[in-house]
Amino acid sequence: MFRRILIFVIFCAIAKNVHAQYDPQFSQNMFNKLAVNPGFAGTSESMNLIALNRNQWTGNLAIKTTVFSGDMPVKFFNLNSGIGLNFINDEIGNFTNLTMNLNYALKFELDKGTLSVGLNFGLLNQSLKALWTLDAIEGDYYNPSDPNVPAADVSGSAFDMGIGVYYKENKYYLGASLSHLNSPEANFKEEFNFKTTGTFYLLGGYNHKIEDTSYELLPSLFYKTDGKSFQVDVNTLVRYKRRYWGGITYRFQDAIVLLAGIEMKNGVRFGYSYDITTSAIASTGYGGTHELMVGYNLDIDFDKRTKRYKSVRYL
Repeated sequence: MFRRILIFVIFCAIAKNVHAQYDPQFSQNMFNKLAVNPGFAGTSESMNLIALNRNQWTGNLAIKTTVFSGDMPVKFFNLNSGIGLNFINDEIGNFTNLTMNLNYALKFELDKGTLSVGLNFGLLNQSLKALWTLDAIEGDYYNPSDPNVPAADVSGSAFDMGIGVYYKENKYYLGASLSHLNSPEANFKEEFNFKTTGTFYLLGGYNHKIEDTSYELLPSLFYKTDGKSFQVDVNTLVRYKRRYWGGITYRFQDAIVLLAGIEMKNGVRFGYSYDITTSAIASTGYGGTHELMVGYNLDIDFDKRTKRYKSVRYL
């Protein structure tokens, strides 16, 4: 059944004037804010580097996502600002979705915290491989004479942009953003128009230090919607000595996620999560998702031109 659904989705995606949700899913969203909110750029007051690899499900339903991102604070015309770069590659069956964008955020110091207003812009590329070998699927689902099925690999690119705001205080953060603000159309050919719809994100988190201990509670919330469907992640992490963490996430009607990580003394941190699928996909045997994150924070003093390691901070 799910193999049939996969083929149906592929065929629908290459039909004329298709509208589809584009943005990938992440479980370690608390570490991957720049990928969804350009307002986050430069708010960690250090150079922040992230690499993330996600393998969602298995078999014909498998989705593979790779992310490289980095951001840092800068000053433009004596204005407190932040810049960042995202590279996101998302493979879904025969589709490959590639996003490359630059991020800029202008920061405003308020009484208790910092408000950042950000913009990203770059290139959106979508490609479809003409691999229509369906021998493993029972039944006749492929008609080689169908004009909606390309006989060769096709791809298209379009200009893309998004906006976001991010507010940060000592113990908590809040953010809102909208991707694909201009609804880009990465046209494969004149007859294949793929219109990308935007995703609206809300995120927030809190840092609670447990008195007289070395433990901290780090609850957070991650919400996204494309106007037709929505997803909510409720996260809770426990961190020990600011170096070790573990926790759990409940993703509404989809999965329970287990998370763990460590920050090394040299500043490199590793995170891992595993999604235990609770939706109907679990009954197929294709459920289960692995996600690995590697990150590094580097404090930069531009005036003295020196570099020193700075302990990673969530907020």
